[in-house]
Amino acid sequence: MAASAPSRIQAAVGRADVEGFADFCDGLRLENGRPLELFAEQLVMLSDFFDGAQETLILIPKKNGKTTLLAALALYHLLTVRDAACVVGASSRDQATILYDQATGLVERSGLSRLFKSQKGYRRINATWDRGRVRVLAADEDTADGVIPTLALVDELHRHKTDGLYGVFRDGLGPRNGRLITISTAGMSADSPLGVLRSKAYELPGLEVDGAHRYVRTAQFAMHEWALDADADVDDLELVATANPAPWQTPELLRMRHDSPSMTAWQWRRFACGIWTEGEEPWIDPRLWDRLAGEVVVDHDAPSWVAVDVGVRHDSTAIVTCTALGSGRVSATARIMRPGPDGIQLEQIERLLTETCEGLNLREVLYDPWRFQRSAEILLERGLPMVEFAQSAERMANASENLYRLIDGGLLTHDGDAAFRAHVVAGSVKNTERGWRLVKDPRSSRPIDALIALAMAALPAAQDAPRSEPGFVFA
Repeated sequence: MAASAPSRIQAAVGRADVEGFADFCDGLRLENGRPLELFAEQLVMLSDFFDGAQETLILIPKKNGKTTLLAALALYHLLTVRDAACVVGASSRDQATILYDQATGLVERSGLSRLFKSQKGYRRINATWDRGRVRVLAADEDTADGVIPTLALVDELHRHKTDGLYGVFRDGLGPRNGRLITISTAGMSADSPLGVLRSKAYELPGLEVDGAHRYVRTAQFAMHEWALDADADVDDLELVATANPAPWQTPELLRMRHDSPSMTAWQWRRFACGIWTEGEEPWIDPRLWDRLAGEVVVDHDAPSWVAVDVGVRHDSTAIVTCTALGSGRVSATARIMRPGPDGIQLEQIERLLTETCEGLNLREVLYDPWRFQRSAEILLERGLPMVEFAQSAERMANASENLYRLIDGGLLTHDGDAAFRAHVVAGSVKNTERGWRLVKDPRSSRPIDALIALAMAALPAAQDAPRSEPGFVFA
């Protein structure tokens, strides 16, 4: 086997260390015919893996060689581990095909066809000397059950809608002392699988920050992240270059990306600067919402409006209370119901809504009649001031613009609840002839029920009804 391999790859066989991997990559050939030379930061990001860390998380902006690095590492693993079982988890079939094609291209261009045999229909690469193989799987396929990997590689976890594939890989590591490496671009949701993993990493003791590089290591886990701070000057290309360690990511090349007419602000922040944006095209800068967090003290004399946005059976439902504080200011709190195995029953919503309204100087309980008409009639009979708020394009445009004005002008206070925040920043914008309005991002499964209920309740609350005006107190 060794005699048929290029000399550098021959020298790397059996070494299973970071220097051996670097030598192996020197023997691989890229599309332009040049060797795959690892840059210093790639050796840094893989050092923990070769040092024994069971899980490694690497977050780095686009165009820094992530997919090529994974493809090379998968091939190297076949050479250095007997009967290796390497699985690569991509977000979709298309992404899985890209990574598979990258790996097979390295094999073909580097004269390694006698070492590795490709099965394109199955997205597999087999070793020719033992039972080792690389399998590229997509998160949208039910093909990962029973996986017991010696190496699991997860590509672009930010695009995975659930943590299902990641969890299967992680839980299968034990029997063969497997390792797991995740390489991804910055995500768009703190409550996504990648966002949760990153948040837990940031809570570990010993986090080190060196410019744009963040690093933390425990006995079994390591994280490397290259990113600018959220409030950094993202138009300073010398600064942006520090978050892009690949030597080809020069300020001049970054300038071309930055100035492209097709580049949007959120794409630049997220994909070039490594900054989490909370949404594909976030309707607000999440920092605006975060700055409004504070202690919300319920003033039972101040007029309040409650709104409910009811999800379908297996979606969440949100109840938001907005209280007029005077001078156009509004405070807001949310109660979010998450579906259980049997979903959410209307009776449960009715009970929580009644409980929420108790003791308030209540003006109105706003609801969309589409899913809640019968419940509204029942609650009206029980004494709640139920008022229809049909979510028409015109009315939601008015409510959406009002909510943006409150947030942008610092006129809204909330209690900083994480679930409330997740709903608010997940919203997207739809432009119509009657103005823009908040909608659910069609590319995302993230709920926005609390955002819609907030827009509904904040619209009358912002009109600042005089405190002397008698209200409806629901006891």
